[in-house]
Amino acid sequence: MSTPTLVALTLALLVVAAFAWYWDALDWWRLATEDRFYYGVPWGTALTTAVVVTFYLFAQGGLSSWSDPLTFPFVSWSYFYPFGILTSGIAHGSPSHIVGNMTATVVFAAVAEYAWGHYPPARRDDGSMLTGGTRLRDRPVVRALVVPPAAMFAVAVLTALFSFGPALGFSGAVFGLVGFVLVTRPRAGVVAVVVTAALGTLLDAFTAPVVRGTISSGAPGPPSWASIAFQAHMLGFLLGVAAGASLLAARGRRPSPLAVLGATLLVGLVQSLWLIAFPAQSDVWVLYRGAGVSLVALLAVVVTVAASGREDIPYLSVTPSRWLLSAGWLLLVTGLYGLLLLLLTVVGDASAISFAAITVAILPLVVPGIYPLADRRWATTSLSTRGTAIGAVLVGALLVASPALLYGPITVDDASVTDTGEVTVEDYTLTYGENLSSGQQFALLGDIETNQTVAGVAVVSEQRSMWTLGARESTLSYQGNATVTVGGLGWRETVEANRTGWSVAGNDSVYAVDLVVEDDRTRSFRADPRRADGRIDGHNVTVAATTDGFEVRLSRNDETVATAAVPEVNGTASLGPLTAVTDRSDGSTTLAVESGDTRLVVAERETYN
Repeated sequence: MSTPTLVALTLALLVVAAFAWYWDALDWWRLATEDRFYYGVPWGTALTTAVVVTFYLFAQGGLSSWSDPLTFPFVSWSYFYPFGILTSGIAHGSPSHIVGNMTATVVFAAVAEYAWGHYPPARRDDGSMLTGGTRLRDRPVVRALVVPPAAMFAVAVLTALFSFGPALGFSGAVFGLVGFVLVTRPRAGVVAVVVTAALGTLLDAFTAPVVRGTISSGAPGPPSWASIAFQAHMLGFLLGVAAGASLLAARGRRPSPLAVLGATLLVGLVQSLWLIAFPAQSDVWVLYRGAGVSLVALLAVVVTVAASGREDIPYLSVTPSRWLLSAGWLLLVTGLYGLLLLLLTVVGDASAISFAAITVAILPLVVPGIYPLADRRWATTSLSTRGTAIGAVLVGALLVASPALLYGPITVDDASVTDTGEVTVEDYTLTYGENLSSGQQFALLGDIETNQTVAGVAVVSEQRSMWTLGARESTLSYQGNATVTVGGLGWRETVEANRTGWSVAGNDSVYAVDLVVEDDRTRSFRADPRRADGRIDGHNVTVAATTDGFEVRLSRNDETVATAAVPEVNGTASLGPLTAVTDRSDGSTTLAVESGDTRLVVAERETYN
């Protein structure tokens, strides 16, 4: 951290603040907000961000380990782990994760709270300025400190509950705010994106005022977009749009259609609402950018109608019987959708393309659920184009959420990681493996065979219905070590994974992975022995990992002649008629076998970044 730079930055911002104060910025803020905010403060936004940040600092241990928060116990692993569903919406995985979500929350939630208002729209006299009316829901304190936080946390829980896979973070609620703002204050929504980016840059300037970089490459890993919960983002966005459009309809307001259309397109593209990605196979992900952008374009039209549709052109006649008929049809379509997804998984073709094809094919079937309402012979009341569009948004939200009903109930059997050199920390079991298969089972679908295996440190907890990788094999092969933090409310434990190995001449590496818990070291994994290219005095040489180190084996005609532990650096060891030698020079360590003046280089010790 550069103190002179921080001092200069602080002074510059103070100068800007003083200039704004001199030019009556305080009066401007008061005039702009006094009829909407209680004492001119977005209290709901402040309370919500305070709760999320407090959870990160204390429940996740961010106060003592800012860069290594505890995450595993707060993830929505399964419907059978309700604690994770309740907490995953407010927990975050890293400093950048929480900073990004909170900057967006501060900006978008303040705009949304302004659109909602701390005072009921019908207030007219000075007395109602303070009391807001006789009803509890009209009181400013309730409208400021109860309704906005409750709405945001409700969307956070819903997006976690219906997330397609484990969820973590407040981004579902953030996208709910984005959807709400785009229909209620579309121009402010575009400005909010710019302000959010500016706040992020400002925070980066304070936390990292000077950055030095070198030409280097990082550890192999999945693309950054592969871990984004696009389905939860879309669900949150649709819920926000429905809430905002309903509020506008109740208040009889119609924003400019062009403003809503343009704002939805711009913000949707900038905020990656178009991001649709699926894993195709092990270590391969597919991003459907073109399809995603097309979806955003079509969605912008529906959002515009939901926000600005005409109220005075009824064309859908409604009766209770017709509503029941339409609701029954839509439920039937949703059930069919789920059965088709189930069929895909059973036949083993649950690919992203098949999933997208089924979704597109099922959408036309939604129309008959709305069309029967158009029979004017049953007319008692009517829906407007706006109401129809809001209904379409809610149907879209239902379709987005429905896969989670099949894949959400998950159970875990830790038998897949027992007797594998595992370590146990409370209810967690950790092990390392090269061809690990998930021990998860879908309660409604059974054990789905994906024929995909993973490599790395597996972290399993039956109690939490959890099976995940705490560290990937590619990370360990690049760095040589990684830490995995497990725990629960009030406790945490760090497990360190260390890799050591030898690159065998003309063959693959022989390596071992140790798991360390409170200085207690367990050898969790040993790769298969590897034979080096070449022979010396008619002997073959093999390097193998042992329970606590490595050894070199001498064989002739596939029969072992002698074995010896790999000697310390610059040391030797007797290997039957030959001698094993370890040398270190020019930054590398080599293992060789010697016979008189003949020398065979067998392996080179792995080095890590």
